[in-house]
Amino acid sequence: MHSFFEIVKNEYIKIYKKTSTRIMLVIFLAVCLCYAPVVKLINHLIKQEFALPGGDDYSFYEDWSNNTKKELEHSEDKLAPYKLELCEAFDGKSDWQFTMMTDGISSDDKQEIQRLTMICKLNDWRGYCKYKLEDNHAPGQIWEYTYRLEHNIGFGEEFEKQNQIIASVSEAMDGLSETGIGGSGLSAEEIEAIGKYQLENEIYDNTSTKGGSLLNMDPTVDMDFWQVYLKTPFIVTLIGVIMVVVAGSTVAGEFSQGTIKFLLIGPAKRGKILMAKYFTVMSLGALLIITLMLVTLPMVGIFFGFDGFTAPYLELKDGEVVSRSSFIYLFKTYMLASVEIIVTTTLSFMISSLLRSTALAIVAGFIVRSIGPTIVQVMAMLHVDWGRYLIFANTDLLSIANGESSFQQHTVGFALAVIAVHLVVFLLTAWDGFTRRSV
Repeated sequence: MHSFFEIVKNEYIKIYKKTSTRIMLVIFLAVCLCYAPVVKLINHLIKQEFALPGGDDYSFYEDWSNNTKKELEHSEDKLAPYKLELCEAFDGKSDWQFTMMTDGISSDDKQEIQRLTMICKLNDWRGYCKYKLEDNHAPGQIWEYTYRLEHNIGFGEEFEKQNQIIASVSEAMDGLSETGIGGSGLSAEEIEAIGKYQLENEIYDNTSTKGGSLLNMDPTVDMDFWQVYLKTPFIVTLIGVIMVVVAGSTVAGEFSQGTIKFLLIGPAKRGKILMAKYFTVMSLGALLIITLMLVTLPMVGIFFGFDGFTAPYLELKDGEVVSRSSFIYLFKTYMLASVEIIVTTTLSFMISSLLRSTALAIVAGFIVRSIGPTIVQVMAMLHVDWGRYLIFANTDLLSIANGESSFQQHTVGFALAVIAVHLVVFLLTAWDGFTRRSV
């Protein structure tokens, strides 16, 4: 065992001495350090791009109200004076009052207009809820206004967090939110169940709605800690690139540089040398993933704050909402994402064991890694069901776990079984190629 770890130690020294490895590690560390500030800059630029010309969210209301008043002042409509009074009663910034005003402007009922005017003047949100419940057949809106009345939750800033949850549940119940909040990928059923659970248990922060892609950032709000940190697993792709280069050169490099002879004249057998090399590249990948998690965490906290750091992750399991630590969920996400790294690393390691050229081994690794998923997608589009047994149909465990696989009834258990079989084949092929190769 001592000689095994001596070989591993020497392998780490060899890897670190390579200029290409140092360059890749510097780039990787730079990405980890710059991830948070870059996302902060992108979010700031997006907010500026989508900012309203007036400088605040209510400038549209003010402009619309002023233009409507001018039209009503010159209108021959008999109800124009009443509608004008309604516009004057609008406070200029309440969403619900703006809805009241637009309903009144389009109404031909004098009593209805006067009723809406009185509700606006008195800032009577309860009256607004009762008004919206009349002749309303949308289940989400019926639930929303009934819930507000029963729990005395108005539309003011003091209920900001409750209002966000109530709005998301209402939209989900009415079929208006199929992809989740902020691109989180939650279904309407999940949004409804989780939202109601939050309201019942007064849990106003939940990280399950904060995942998804960086491309789905909400331009109207400032991102918080979990909205940014939950997106860090995408950097694992960069680790995959590094591992293809390292694994592709770890065995083939010995033959191309002629150093394999120095290894074989030692007391260690070929099998032990091969396993030590494989352990080295796999442990290096694990170290990079751990580094990614540990470096990005404080950087995200510095640029986005640690508000909501202890927020739970809520998910719907078998019809019931389950609460668990957000860090446990993140760790699970990293583990699922790392499976693809294990597969590509092992595949590149096998190719490296079969070829004598480092460059050829690395290029072959990249080609197989790039073409494999494309072939699987084509097979899925052509409904070639046996494509699910190919290795690259099972590496994206995150999508499979979320029910987003290209093949129907694709489970994580099945994917892991297929991956295990392929890994055994890869390692046996590498073993056979390395132990029987002539020097």
